[in-house]
Amino acid sequence: MATERQIKANRENAKRSTGPKTAAGRLKSSRNSLRHGLSLPLTSDPAASAKADRIAQMLAPEKPDDAHVMAASEFAQAQAELMRIRAVRKELTPLDLASGATNIEQLRRLAALDRYERLARTKRQRAARRLSIPSDH
Repeated sequence: MATERQIKANRENAKRSTGPKTAAGRLKSSRNSLRHGLSLPLTSDPAASAKADRIAQMLAPEKPDDAHVMAASEFAQAQAELMRIRAVRKELTPLDLASGATNIEQLRRLAALDRYERLARTKRQRAARRLSIPSDH
C-alpha cells in the first residue's frame, strides 16, 4: 500500500503531467497519430487488409476450427501491420546516415515506430503460439 507521502508525490506529478496547455499545443498533439497512419485499423487500408486475408488463408488448413481461424487471422493482421511499419520506416530512413543529412525530427519519428512494431510483434508471437508456428526473434 502506498504511503501518504507517495500519494502526495503522485498527485503533484500528475498535476504537472497533463499534456499541452495551449490551444496550439493541443491542436498539434491531436494530430500526432495521423502522421503515418499506423494508428488506423488495418481495415482502413484495403491493400494491407487484402494481404492479411491472403496470409490467413495460407495458414488455415482444409477444415479449420474456429480457434484456428481466429489465430490465423490475428497472425496475418499482425504480419500485415509489420509490413506497413517497415514500409513507413523505409520512407523515413535516409539512404546515407553517414552524410549527416538526417534531422532530429526524422530520428524522433523513426524511434516512434518502435512502439508500433513492438505491439505488432507481440500480437504475432501470441497468435503464432496458438498456431504452433515457430516465431523469429
